[in-house]
Amino acid sequence: MRKGGNQDAEPVDPRQSSTKGGAWFAKRPSEPPPGHVEPAPVRQKINNVGLYKATLYSNIGSFFFGIAVGWSGTAERCVMEQHSYSFQPTSLQWSGVCILLTLGAALWCLPMGMMVRLWGCRRTILIQLLPNFLGWFLTVFARSVPMLYAGRFFLGMCGGAHCVVVPIYNAEISTIKKRGAMGVVFEGACICGVIYSFTMSLFLELRTINYVNLGLIALGPLQILMPESPAYYVDHDNIPEAEDSLRFLRGQDYDTRREIDLLTRDPTESEREVRQGPLLGFKYKKVRRSLARSLAIALLQKLCGALIFIFYGLDMLDCLRIGREFALILCLGVVPGFLACFFLVDRLGRRPLLIFSSAGMFFVSIYLGLYFKVWMKMGLTVMSWIALFCIAIFVGCYTAGVGSLTWVLNAELLVRPMRPLGCSIVCAFNWLTAFFVICWFGSHGVKCQPYLFLLFAIIASLILLFSLIYIPETKKLSSAKIQQRMGGFMNRPAVITFTSSSDSSNA
Repeated sequence: MRKGGNQDAEPVDPRQSSTKGGAWFAKRPSEPPPGHVEPAPVRQKINNVGLYKATLYSNIGSFFFGIAVGWSGTAERCVMEQHSYSFQPTSLQWSGVCILLTLGAALWCLPMGMMVRLWGCRRTILIQLLPNFLGWFLTVFARSVPMLYAGRFFLGMCGGAHCVVVPIYNAEISTIKKRGAMGVVFEGACICGVIYSFTMSLFLELRTINYVNLGLIALGPLQILMPESPAYYVDHDNIPEAEDSLRFLRGQDYDTRREIDLLTRDPTESEREVRQGPLLGFKYKKVRRSLARSLAIALLQKLCGALIFIFYGLDMLDCLRIGREFALILCLGVVPGFLACFFLVDRLGRRPLLIFSSAGMFFVSIYLGLYFKVWMKMGLTVMSWIALFCIAIFVGCYTAGVGSLTWVLNAELLVRPMRPLGCSIVCAFNWLTAFFVICWFGSHGVKCQPYLFLLFAIIASLILLFSLIYIPETKKLSSAKIQQRMGGFMNRPAVITFTSSSDSSNA
């Protein structure tokens, strides 16, 4: 066995053979003699270094998207007051700059499902380098408001594509034991991008930051190093490439037969229908139910208030009469929140994190609502700092549960053949909700109104109830077993019909 890296053990039965693709054909063994004792399955070690590399490469674009999200909040003062561009946008036009990022993300999510089905996750991710480069190029060299609009729209397109493709890719390349942690890396990469934007704004001028951001696109070609999903190769009858991909992800000494066997099992009638056309899957009740739950959690994620703190966090600091340079205090909540989610998602599970997250957001929202209603009238400086730390706790709770796990559950609640189309619909709905939230918030002067935080508290309570009632625990469960937790897969609870590489390994 190859040494080095993090290693896990997995039972493998060497007698299993594939029935598709000409990978592992063997004759059925004769009946064993009386008294014969079958040997125990061989336990092989898995080297997860390749999995970590593939996850890192796939999330480079997620980091770029986080930079684009954080840019609008940090650049507002430079553009509106310091005249960083040769043109001067109005307040309404600047609201359009913020809004077009979400609109681009919503519209570009829709074709991603078809692109993933035809070209795979790897090529779809690589294609996004083009809109990403165009977006930053137009942002850096903008000579008018429409050019800035176009740049933000292209950056939103790239981000929306990654919201669809990266969670699918991470779910399909991961083992069951690490599927949750690898899935939440997407949110972590976006957070790093946002923090990077806020940090850079403290030390450099906007024009310099724009040039640096454009230069960072040079990291994008590193995504060529990541392998395609083994499930994609199997679906296209390319077993040798699927084996090579698995060896990259699990180690060169990994015996791929077990995962290949599970991926190449004969499809059921319902599975064949879905593969012929994903729209056919919506006639099954369990597919519709899974999609409805994913849509609901996506809606609540964008309504709970964290989006307002990201896009208008600096305005909140103005309301608290605290210098904008102290926005990095919010990192005290975001970073521990993400780390808690990363290390606990495959230990505690998804539902406990969602419940604790929404409960924390509820209580903090109540406090902030009361603060802006009563305590702010006292004019005590110390109370403003307490409110700032409460906001940090709020975004930390959000990151530890709702913010990170929404993307994980989008891929887990949907069976593999329905993931490309289902995730594209859910993500488009997610960012369309963000579009309307930003439009509403930007057109109303409610940044420091107590009723805004009470609304956030109501949304947090809805997330808590929804998680308790409708979200099944998906920790260490295959796709078919997750569907059974929701009442059975496609109304056939006794039949396991779909698998993926994330479902086929116990490591």
